Amino acid sequence: MKIKQIVENINDAWFKTGSFETFKKPAREPYEIAKTDGTIETLEGPVSYKAGAYIMTGPKGEQYPITPDRFKELKVDNGDGTASPKKIVKIAKIADHDGAVATSWGDKLNYTAGNDVIVRHGPNDYGVVKKDIFTQTYDTTKLK
Repeated sequence: MKIKQIVENINDAWFKTGSFETFKKPAREPYEIAKTDGTIETLEGPVSYKAGAYIMTGPKGEQYPITPDRFKELKVDNGDGTASPKKIVKIAKIADHDGAVATSWGDKLNYTAGNDVIVRHGPNDYGVVKKDIFTQTYDTTKLK
């Protein structure tokens, strides 16, 4: 697989056809705050984090880190070790080829055609969500 070539295929223009608007459903996600720097094995591959990052736990027990700034931007802290997503409309599209995306925080997340959904968080800022987890955690009324 030529990661460099595939990474370049996922850009803002890629979302112009076949994409749809979506947002995270209200849910409570447990979290812990990392005491030291580390790397966590997410469903899409390894992701590094710094001390102070929020280690979120998703609906299937999968874990992923987010920075404190990103946490405040995207989540509401429920005050009990859980957080809920803010309703932020995003653009998403089912992956139509295998590859990896470069994240805004510097890691690469792998995806496979038909099995993963690429979420556009903002200009040149993308994430990868397994399709089954996407259907559990995002509004899928427009999912094709």
